[in-house]
Amino acid sequence: MKTFYALLLVTAVGCLSVSAAVAGQRTNLTSAASIKVCGNVTGAKWVMPKTGGKIAGNKYGVTAVGVSCKIARKFAIKLSSAKLPGKIIGHSYPLAGGPTGFNCHANPDANGKVIAGGCQIGPWTAVSHHAFSWGGRP
Repeated sequence: MKTFYALLLVTAVGCLSVSAAVAGQRTNLTSAASIKVCGNVTGAKWVMPKTGGKIAGNKYGVTAVGVSCKIARKFAIKLSSAKLPGKIIGHSYPLAGGPTGFNCHANPDANGKVIAGGCQIGPWTAVSHHAFSWGGRP
């Protein structure tokens, strides 16, 4: 159960781009309801950090706001196989190859590959109403 909560935390970090669209401003039920749960996709293998490889998988949960689930799922699969420039757990690294006009970042797994990430239109310092994210699911 403890490892489940650790994975849930990493996934939540990966979903910051979508939650920022809601949490970064005063919201009402209409804006909160605009977050779409796009289901799971199969992508590159990931390994949960600090578990000795005991928690791993190739499934990613995808969410989106202001972006179609089709686009979000397509790029979650594509970007899940990216090699990140660093392995610092909890650090977010810029990620190339996202949709045109989107800024993308991702968090590394135990091997420096993507375990969670997100893309949004505009800088990460601003609230975006066009964003999607993905995170590893056991």
